[in-house]
Amino acid sequence: MTVPYKLQRKKNPQKPDEPGEWHATPKTGKPLKEKVMTRMATEDTTIADFELLGSAKVIARFLYNQTILGNRVRIPGLGTFRVSFGSEGVADITKFNTSMIRNVKIVFTMDSDLRARILNDITFENAGVDDNGVQYASLENYKRVMGLTPDSPSEPETPDEGGSGSDGSFG
Repeated sequence: MTVPYKLQRKKNPQKPDEPGEWHATPKTGKPLKEKVMTRMATEDTTIADFELLGSAKVIARFLYNQTILGNRVRIPGLGTFRVSFGSEGVADITKFNTSMIRNVKIVFTMDSDLRARILNDITFENAGVDDNGVQYASLENYKRVMGLTPDSPSEPETPDEGGSGSDGSFG
């Protein structure tokens, strides 16, 4: 399983005058549409795509009903959902009220076997560079546009204002 990433320069807020360092960030696409997802997920099975869609909706309804009651919901092979929150503190217990509850969120903890399989099989592939809002289709395109070679410094002397056109990059 190959996960695409792009390289993006991120500045250190404590050092605003420095150019920043390059970091890999996941390049994610849009989620699949329901019909495409259910067809792909049920391929090579005896389950019909509409059965999977119906089952997912039943699980979502069950998840909703159980989490609003404060229960953990474990979906075998997938993981566990639960409600989490914090609150303001009070010295006198009689002064506490529910308006003091903050940061309500739903926490998902992936099934440990599924997580281990994903992490074991994952590989990474460079899918471009984002430099000051300019998107380059590949690291090679970025290096070529910036005049970087294996023997040159990691920062170009004069950055190119381009980044789009026939050089294979896009903006």
